Amino acid sequence: MMEKVGRKVAILGSGPAGLQAADYLSSRGVEVHVYDRLPEIGGMMMFAIPERRIPKKKLVQRRVELERRGVVFNLGVKVQEGEVRCEGDEIIRDVVSFRQLVDKYDALLICTGAWRSRMLGIEGEEGLGVYPALEFIFRIRLRELGYTSQEPDIGERVVVVGAGRTAVDVVEELCLRKRKVILIYRRRLAESRAYRELSELTRRYSIEVFEERNPVKIIIDRGRVTGIEACKVVRVGDRFQIDEKDRVVIDCDSVIEAIGEEPTPPVDEKTAYMFNIEIERGKIKVDENFRTRNPKIYAAGDVVLGPSSIGQAVGTGLKAAKSIELYLREKL
Repeated sequence: MMEKVGRKVAILGSGPAGLQAADYLSSRGVEVHVYDRLPEIGGMMMFAIPERRIPKKKLVQRRVELERRGVVFNLGVKVQEGEVRCEGDEIIRDVVSFRQLVDKYDALLICTGAWRSRMLGIEGEEGLGVYPALEFIFRIRLRELGYTSQEPDIGERVVVVGAGRTAVDVVEELCLRKRKVILIYRRRLAESRAYRELSELTRRYSIEVFEERNPVKIIIDRGRVTGIEACKVVRVGDRFQIDEKDRVVIDCDSVIEAIGEEPTPPVDEKTAYMFNIEIERGKIKVDENFRTRNPKIYAAGDVVLGPSSIGQAVGTGLKAAKSIELYLREKL
């Protein structure tokens, strides 16, 4: 076991990758400080995944165990340099400069995840009643955890765009609230990775499904969503084309876009070069040791992989932590 020698490591993000790294490094005698912009540890495990899949008391217990080992959690604190927007930023209580932590710690591990929703980029998205899936689920979790008393105003008829794992979570939440759900997917539902779960939900709750349809316009009246327009998607070889002439208009009170999330590094592409960090398509580039071009800065989890499974994120967090341990040993 590594003896305590005054080495300090900052971990940015307390999702699965960050917690795994904190666990490993603290067990090796390293002083670990974790920064997370949210008021509880766990990242999406706490603020996006339903209680029925991950009991929140396990995360509370994990925090207690790590704190007993000396891990320090700085919660409600966002670390950033430049313009970095994430869903849920409105509840942070403090902002710390990334540069300040680079100067303060012997090594940094970035595990800030993927906290920005992709949007369709179509007319009408600015209307009341349009929600990115992550924002919708996040606000529900905030209410469950007692941080707010309000849930999103979605009305009775809700269109969900997308058919992945996030769409499953959104549909389940809507069905539990007895809303009428209409699902739009640009391919056949059977081609979705979440087909088994979605097909079960569509049978159980009589969900209306529009397959091979692509939204082209959200209809707004007096600032509020009243419907959505979707065109037929036609396969031409390996490509998909939109048939503008084949349109349907679906009446609804709100639209939830569940088409994926993007990685959210703590530095934007304009400032990343100042720290010798390379960002490509939103992801932080690392080598086989999860090290950036800066020898004291590492990254793991969804900020490197893109949206992934908990198991994948945990694996990268452990590998990055072992690399950091070797780096610290070399500095002794």
